[in-house]
Amino acid sequence: MRTALTLARVALSASLVAALALLAFLALLTPVASPALHAQEPSSAPAPGGPPLGSFAAMRVAIVPVQLWRADSVGWSKTENSATLRAELDSAIGEALRERGMGTRWAYAADVVRGARRNPTYSTDPFALGVGRWRSLPPEIGEDLPALIADNLRPIVAIGDARYALIPVELRVDGEAVILRLVLVDARIRQIVWVGDIGVTAGRDFAPALAGRVADLIVEP
Repeated sequence: MRTALTLARVALSASLVAALALLAFLALLTPVASPALHAQEPSSAPAPGGPPLGSFAAMRVAIVPVQLWRADSVGWSKTENSATLRAELDSAIGEALRERGMGTRWAYAADVVRGARRNPTYSTDPFALGVGRWRSLPPEIGEDLPALIADNLRPIVAIGDARYALIPVELRVDGEAVILRLVLVDARIRQIVWVGDIGVTAGRDFAPALAGRVADLIVEP
């Protein structure tokens, strides 16, 4: 009797072990949702679009005057007055942004020049910020501002009550194409924020079209 009871207990234990082994095997075959894994999956939401500098539209940014000019070796630009062309573009950029609803949110080139003239003992020359090094080799985003440019910008943005400055580095002509190099900087932490070249094929009457391209970077048409 005792032997039969012992055999029954052994058989029951073997059955229990087999059942537990089967459950463990089935658990391996069943996928388990993991919050950690779901957190690592890329979002299916589309990336935000809009103008590349749209996030700065609501901020205070000072646009300094066009700094440098490079004429083509042939064609219409050879005989033009560089100061006149740069002033035309400065004016056109301000007008284009005002037409897009920017109003006086930003300080335009004319505002920067006026502020410098009203504070001659404090401000630097807004037409000569020392950006010549960026003509042939543009800076990298995240790069530190050279000390000379940072020091020259500091009083200009302070007068304009701004933190950021948009610098039209060089206006360059290549045949009928006119290209403008732009650099946006954070004058407070002395760092490059954005760099880009934009251009139009419009010949001598380039200013309105090129100013429109500048405005496209900030506000949608």
